[in-house]
Amino acid sequence: MFKDIISSQHGVFKADSFLGKLFGVKPVTEGQMQLFANDLYACSTCMQCHYVCPVAINTVELWEGIRQCVVDAGYGPLPSQKDLVTKTISYDNPWGQPRSSRARWVKTAKKKKRITLEPQDINKQKADVLYFVGCTAAYDNNVQEVGINTVNILNHANINFGILGNKEKCCGSVLLRMGEYEAYERLAKENIKQFNDLGIKTLITSCAGCLKTIRNDYPKIGTMNFDIKHTVEYLAELLKEGKLTLENKVNLRVTYHDPCHLGRHSGIFDAPRELLKAIPGLEFVEMERMREFSRCCGAGGGLKSGYPDMQNSIAQKRVEDALATGATELVSACPFCYQGLQVGIQAMEAPIKMRDITEMVYMALAEE
Repeated sequence: MFKDIISSQHGVFKADSFLGKLFGVKPVTEGQMQLFANDLYACSTCMQCHYVCPVAINTVELWEGIRQCVVDAGYGPLPSQKDLVTKTISYDNPWGQPRSSRARWVKTAKKKKRITLEPQDINKQKADVLYFVGCTAAYDNNVQEVGINTVNILNHANINFGILGNKEKCCGSVLLRMGEYEAYERLAKENIKQFNDLGIKTLITSCAGCLKTIRNDYPKIGTMNFDIKHTVEYLAELLKEGKLTLENKVNLRVTYHDPCHLGRHSGIFDAPRELLKAIPGLEFVEMERMREFSRCCGAGGGLKSGYPDMQNSIAQKRVEDALATGATELVSACPFCYQGLQVGIQAMEAPIKMRDITEMVYMALAEE
């Protein structure tokens, strides 16, 4: 808490606190504190600094901890970010959409014959696997392909799965990354109880941010009685077990962007590449900066809402990396990266198409 950092004398850091050690025991004005807070939020928490740090400091955990202190003191998050926090708390999603429309994408896709079989409501019919769709894929029309393709792939592999429908809530990542810990903790506890009560064996999600939050952060809040996997991990396993057959040729030249929360934060680098390399006809080329040293898209950690111009600039640099490979398709495995990189592509009018990896896999599925 911030009271452990600030001394009884207003605006002075305690000597033994980490901010006191950083800045010394000296008066701090309101303006200085706000500038400090502003700088704190000019970070996507991508974790790249951890990989170049000679003593391997957990820089993201440090950064998020300081943000919690800044929020406790009333200096964060930034005004442009508070709307996301308010909407997440009020509507269980950062986009401020009604809870009642969270599963509308399923009905729409079914009506348009975009999905082969509507996923079952896991609250009404038990299943071994819960597909946690996530807020972005559920509400953003431009990213709903992720959910549609995932459902079709799971149906193709005859997986006994279901979704939470309108009872699904945000994972809380947006709250945690911006320092709103108390609100995040309440949401995490609610989700952990809901997940455990389902009796599932596995939870899968297509969102790298959801994966990092549920698999890496939730265990600090409570115990979960099931496995947690990203879609790329689960599909790679199905491929190895022969439950997923990729036979259709996809004659495209693609490059892959490692989402920060999937790669650096969760250590998942091989599974998406295994899937892409298994697709017939696909020419897969790597960017110069990849895996642990992949460039961030800029959409995480609240950066996109706090500093949209900065995020756009970061995204354009990553698009330049992709264009340098000669690829015509830029593939990733996270709805946030999809949104973030699309910003760069549109700003540059770049001759490259943004795709989620589930779209590539679905294109390669053998005809039934």
